[in-house]
Amino acid sequence: MLGAIVIVGPEIGEVECGAVASKPSAAAPHVRPQSGTPLSCVEVLGRSLVDRLIEELQQANVEAITLLADISLAGTRGDVDRSTENFPFLWVEDAWRGVTEVLNSYKERGVETTFIVRMGPYAELDLADALQFHHEQCEAVTQVFDEQGSLDIWILDMARIAGDEEIAPKLKGTAPAHFTVGGYVNRLENPSDLRRLVVDSLTSRCRLRPAGSETRPGVWIGEGTQVHKGARIVAPAFIGSESRIEEQCLITRCSNVESHCMVDYGTVVEDSAILSNSYVGIGLDISHSIVNGNNLLNLERGVALEITDPGVMRRNRVLRKESSRPSPAEFAPVGMILASAEENTQ
Repeated sequence: MLGAIVIVGPEIGEVECGAVASKPSAAAPHVRPQSGTPLSCVEVLGRSLVDRLIEELQQANVEAITLLADISLAGTRGDVDRSTENFPFLWVEDAWRGVTEVLNSYKERGVETTFIVRMGPYAELDLADALQFHHEQCEAVTQVFDEQGSLDIWILDMARIAGDEEIAPKLKGTAPAHFTVGGYVNRLENPSDLRRLVVDSLTSRCRLRPAGSETRPGVWIGEGTQVHKGARIVAPAFIGSESRIEEQCLITRCSNVESHCMVDYGTVVEDSAILSNSYVGIGLDISHSIVNGNNLLNLERGVALEITDPGVMRRNRVLRKESSRPSPAEFAPVGMILASAEENTQ
């Protein structure tokens, strides 16, 4: 039986320092495109990377999957919770201590091997190959690397892991087997990396595919999207679900307009990303930028602006369907909520 624990939270080294440090962008230090939301939880071409990973784990026949979010991200809880459609996050005081408790629960359920993934880099890892390598090495832990170093992905042999010790020091302190990713890797350390991932997807340099219909070569349109007949969408480009592109607009050069957005009359979006729930006003020229609500980050010049005029840029208010899944207690120790979460998956 296979298990997986997906973490949205600090790196192990950051836990030891007692702080959560975000890696600065070379273009615009300390800027996140969605008010501090982890990049892996931002909608990219229709779906977040967390949601895509969950689907990949399910396709690999991973039966037990747990998502942990660290309390340090509480200010972005709405964005994080919406980043996956399949599983609720368990919000915990300490994500890495939560991993230890989940592993103990997995042992009781008969899980033999567990993937631990801290959402950070986007890596195109063949899970079956990595699992086979792990079994061949006969080590307690296999760690996944690329040419730049660790990717914060581990494979654990549950029979070799003691249940009475914290897992974070063990993962960092052991000499694990090294599995090297041969495919595409994007470390997503800053907003420029997020933009590059979109370009690489739209130009088929990686296997991440847009969530929508390819209405003509290189143009993907989401469900419920309205594009005025007088607007131009130049391939490659992506328009997310329930978005609206008005007359005389031009979307070009690998631009992506995510879900529930509106690009108003005559605006040009060139080599840029319009993140979900954003309104962009009339007659603007958005170039080499990321727009999130009323915030604009110009990647070329390294300038971040907050637009105060709602007629120029603003965040759309979108009524989302309420999920039928139960919500775990806020910031509870993971042991208090694992049992109820498991009951709901059976």
